[in-house]
Amino acid sequence: MFNRFQHFLSYGSTDQQTVRELSEYFDGLIVPGTIAAFQAEGTKGFVLTLSARSNDPYVIDSRFPLFQNRLPSPKKSHLMLADVMGVPTLVNRHATPRPTDFDDEMVQTIARAWVDFNVGFESVQMKTFDKYASRLKEQVLPQDRQDPAFVLPPYTMVGEISDGWAEVSESLWAASCQYADTKGVRSKLRRVVAASSSTVWNELASAVDDEEVVAWVSGLDEFKVNSEAELIAYGQALQNSQSRDQSVFALYGGFLSVLLSRHGLNGSSHGIGFGEHRDWVELPSSGAPPARYYVPKLHRYIGVDVAEILWRQFPELIACSCGECEGGSPSALDYHGLMKHSVRARAAEIEMWLNMPTAAVVDQLTTDSQSFKSAISRLSAPSKVIRRAEDSYTHLGMWARVMTVLD
Repeated sequence: MFNRFQHFLSYGSTDQQTVRELSEYFDGLIVPGTIAAFQAEGTKGFVLTLSARSNDPYVIDSRFPLFQNRLPSPKKSHLMLADVMGVPTLVNRHATPRPTDFDDEMVQTIARAWVDFNVGFESVQMKTFDKYASRLKEQVLPQDRQDPAFVLPPYTMVGEISDGWAEVSESLWAASCQYADTKGVRSKLRRVVAASSSTVWNELASAVDDEEVVAWVSGLDEFKVNSEAELIAYGQALQNSQSRDQSVFALYGGFLSVLLSRHGLNGSSHGIGFGEHRDWVELPSSGAPPARYYVPKLHRYIGVDVAEILWRQFPELIACSCGECEGGSPSALDYHGLMKHSVRARAAEIEMWLNMPTAAVVDQLTTDSQSFKSAISRLSAPSKVIRRAEDSYTHLGMWARVMTVLD
């Protein structure tokens, strides 16, 4: 996760076909704790057979900020994750949790349970392993399965340095380290630094001496033009980490994270079909992504209907030559085709853009923005479609400005 830019996918229960067929297009998997807890045996079977086939690394994200929310109607996955943590009362139906709710006994219980869950993750019934191994259509040996590459102890989302949640997160980290020592896995622990803003994240990251950290800035939207100042602050925070030899991997990031590799970001994860950013208060309502088309020149998803209209009139802006599209119509792809196309497109973006000089990046983003602006001014379509198309490219100019400021 911390070497040359690492491209991880956030695994979802509907993603098995895509992940199984395209493992050469990404570097590893992030397994959400909710899925690992709720679909435990099936998730183990799938992830472990994949790790045995190609030695692909994976880590399990506790998604612990879920339990900073009041959960009046919890999903079964929320309840089962709380059980995995050893504290069923983490699911609070009646009140919003407070930092003072997390006493020493609770922190110790959570830390130990989560380390044990990770250490024991490679234990799977052989009939389950064989079931998923058969789907790979090649010989996969149980003894080749891998345990998680790293253990990410539970962490909290910090809104402000003084809100008390930073202390809870630090307590969870300290308790996890102490227990991991007794299990012989202390070296596998990596800290997650999660904050509601880039400024707070920078302050938190600068206060720890870890050489490798995982980042989550809640709600950091790469596409909203009004987030320009926040994106610059994020880039500057990464530069600060880089200056103190601190490697950073982002739990959420889209194409902009590829560009930010030149400013200290060592990798990022995204969902298949979604996931460039996430607001922590939305964790209770997360679900499968809608069917959308990833436009390589826009570096974002748009509605298939809008993509189809643009493709018919300006194919040079929309057409993709990946193995799923082969230059054809976006509407010709079924749901899984759209998902696989998005993974292939991101891999191609990394290959093309990762080492591109910043001046060339700025020029290309500016050129692509102008091309879409010109095309959409001549687009023959209903006014609603034109408005949606107009909203699809404005981020390109913003990214060019962000890169210029950070350079």
